[in-house]
Amino acid sequence: MSDSLERRPEAHALTVEELVLRARRGEVRVPVFQRGLRWDVHHVLDLFDSILHGYPIGSLLLWEHPAGAERIRMGPIAIDAPETQTAWWVVDGQQRLTTLTVALARPLPQPTQPDDPYVVYFDAAANAFCSPARDEEPAVSWVPCPLLGDSARLHRWMLSWSGAGDDAWVDRVLEAGKRVREYVVPFYVIRTDDEDTLRRIFDRVNRAGVRLEWKEVHAALFGARGGHPATLEALATELATVGLGRPDEDALLRCLFALRGLDPTRSPGELIEKHRDLLGDGAADALPALRRVLSFLRTDAGIPHLRLLPRSTVLAPLARFAALHPEPSPRSRALLARWVWRSFVGEASVDERTLLRRSIERIGEDEEESLQHLLDLLPRDAPPKIELGARFDARAAGTRLALLAMAGAGPRDLRDASEIDVAALIEAHDLDAFVPVLSARSSAARRTAPWGRLLHPPLASADLRAAIAHAPAEALASQLVSERAASALARGDDEEFLSAREGALRAALATTADRLAGWSRGDHDRPSIRHLLARVEDEVAE
Repeated sequence: MSDSLERRPEAHALTVEELVLRARRGEVRVPVFQRGLRWDVHHVLDLFDSILHGYPIGSLLLWEHPAGAERIRMGPIAIDAPETQTAWWVVDGQQRLTTLTVALARPLPQPTQPDDPYVVYFDAAANAFCSPARDEEPAVSWVPCPLLGDSARLHRWMLSWSGAGDDAWVDRVLEAGKRVREYVVPFYVIRTDDEDTLRRIFDRVNRAGVRLEWKEVHAALFGARGGHPATLEALATELATVGLGRPDEDALLRCLFALRGLDPTRSPGELIEKHRDLLGDGAADALPALRRVLSFLRTDAGIPHLRLLPRSTVLAPLARFAALHPEPSPRSRALLARWVWRSFVGEASVDERTLLRRSIERIGEDEEESLQHLLDLLPRDAPPKIELGARFDARAAGTRLALLAMAGAGPRDLRDASEIDVAALIEAHDLDAFVPVLSARSSAARRTAPWGRLLHPPLASADLRAAIAHAPAEALASQLVSERAASALARGDDEEFLSAREGALRAALATTADRLAGWSRGDHDRPSIRHLLARVEDEVAE
């Protein structure tokens, strides 16, 4: 049978101590699954409890395949793995192997406020494994789990352990360490170059626990052999270096589909099933185009950071366009910025999913024809009013448009009038970069409106108000705080301040939107003269 293994799987068994040692030497590789690990602290403690009591924890399934030299990370552990032709890649058992390796080999001292589920202690008093809460200090009877994985190290540590005077505690710790190190883990090693066979084996053994989907295993195993980046997570990390923040991985997956002309509104699982090549070098292939997209958003569309992007649905069509037209003309870039801004603020004639699907369909090999088709999907006239919403919500399109107006004004620090790098500010402070002017005690009915915030380094409300009172006119104007607004704030009229700033913000946004959406331009979105002449020549030739 063609789908049978040429060599039968080899059944092996190693102690936990031996298995962790091999993982630390880079002989056992845990692929970087784009979806990440799903075990929480309860799963981790259950695993160690099973080992302590001698319960079965299941077998591992490993795939023997070459691996390059690389620096890999398992939680807080960095491993300099050498190149090898016989690496064991984990196909099934990723959670268990990661738990054992990280919990037993992580550096000491362990974090007192853990950010991951692998901070484990053995409680000699309770004769059980435990993990501290974020506000809980380890008790005297708690022994760090990494010590249990190394007999010699454990004995040295116990010489100065304040709990060593309790013989029962000592006996329990020594017994727990012995049981953990000597626990035998069964595993199978398969050798095949046939992906379908590997998938069939995976599907039949991966039936219990917090299971992975085959597409995730594929992305990790086969992506690891392709170009870099190999996963959506790694792609997002690479793109973060552009300076607009880290893109959302779901949005990146839609971009990967769009780059190949596929409908990103369809089910990801369905598309991957029909287009297996997406999981090969898809992320690496997408990187150059997506870099161009982010650069375009910053330089041509006035988007300093992805946290201010009103609608992430524009990314997929932009990725498709950037892949087909890597060096668009200045005129094309201006028209593309118009399409972006009209999708942000124009009156919607279709829903977002329909616009996304149709946009991908309309982008073809002709650069300028593609742009005309995109612009045809949206109203070419300015809306009577741009909706901003009545409440500040950093996830809402209206709030983000308000923040874009603030960013477009070139905000300055009110304390010293220095220019503010908006992208750096958001990276450093996240939501705290959107500073409320009014205190929580203010009775202003609309104090949570977008125009009640500034793009500014974090300050307490009282300090910010004092800074506004003493700021030079240039700095106030850069923050869209008019003389009327500043005066109202100084005399404690919060309603008047909000009203004045809303007016200034809306005026700034209208100017920015008109400039970038091109509504008042006299060229009516026409393509270039060169393109029009070429079209006439083609019609004459026909």
